[in-house]
Amino acid sequence: MLPHGKTSVFLKKVIRDYYRLRPLEEPGNLHMREIALESLEDRRYIRHLSFPYMEQLYNFIETTKTPLHLYYSSALYSNPSAEEMEAKGWQGSELIFDIDADKYPGCMQRYLVCSKSGVIINDGESCPSGEEPLEYSPVSWECILEAWSDALKLRDILVQDFGFSKVKIYFSGNRGFHVRVLDEEALPLTREQRRLIADYVACSNIDVDRIFPSYKDIVVFRRVEYGLRRRVLELAISRKLVKERSVAGLRGLTINKSVLDELIRENCVKVDKVVTMDTSRLSRFVNSLNMKSGLRVVEVEPTVDLRGKGFTDFSPFHGEVVVKPLVNASQILVLDKFIGLRKGEIISLEAPYALYLAVNGLVEVRDSSGVGVKL
Repeated sequence: MLPHGKTSVFLKKVIRDYYRLRPLEEPGNLHMREIALESLEDRRYIRHLSFPYMEQLYNFIETTKTPLHLYYSSALYSNPSAEEMEAKGWQGSELIFDIDADKYPGCMQRYLVCSKSGVIINDGESCPSGEEPLEYSPVSWECILEAWSDALKLRDILVQDFGFSKVKIYFSGNRGFHVRVLDEEALPLTREQRRLIADYVACSNIDVDRIFPSYKDIVVFRRVEYGLRRRVLELAISRKLVKERSVAGLRGLTINKSVLDELIRENCVKVDKVVTMDTSRLSRFVNSLNMKSGLRVVEVEPTVDLRGKGFTDFSPFHGEVVVKPLVNASQILVLDKFIGLRKGEIISLEAPYALYLAVNGLVEVRDSSGVGVKL
């Protein structure tokens, strides 16, 4: 559903005000990247753009199309603006992983919103006024923390097991993380090689008995291990599950086989294999706005403790917004807190929450004069 009226004006203003601050991180070899965006004006995806300089991109944003979402290709091309993929001249692609928080048990919440009727319905039900319901699927910050834990595990695997050194983690601006390998060695990897890497980090089809042979239900480790054996041993040591003893004449660090499956499972990272295999994947600009939420796409250093943070730490907007709810909801999750909505009752909300509800079609903006933007 396209926003209209004051809501559309509000979104256009805050998006353009944000990009006037020139926040984007320029990707390497910008002139070799395809640029794409989804525009606020018509909700169309515009692809096959190319800008040799960031200032030209900013000018396009400010004068031509307002981006709800702004992307660049993970691939490098000799002719990035060509409309046919075969004509682009593929020169290599960064290695990309997606980790979404809604895949974890208990983390998938789904509401069907009838904004015209002003109600929230269950799956299988129809809107009273006959309109197509909007899907509203928030995730909790606790689920984001689970995804963060997996992103850190993935980074460790890529650095320690594969030897990559330029591995970055980015909050996607909505419900998960992107992990990017920027090493030049990753650029020429084929789809099949990327699939094998995705299988490795997910522990797909591993032969547990071959990798972890046991004797009388005891698994023996050397003091220095590599790959999955290293990660399992380190986790076992941290949980005080390791004993030093001799087994069949071999002295080493040991664990009981009964705990092995759990240790393996906690050292594997389920990633979207389709994303990782895609050698022409579009990825969000770092520091761009993800207008599914109104939050920023931000690099997160692995040393950061996200337990003390929340969604609003990734919002560049501050101040209050006056809105009119379009639905009745006694308590609905909005970013990191529950908010009650009564259809038609004018309320004032902090900018991050108002923006989140507006882009998801649950409120109509009435007054946004108090909103500011910061980096």
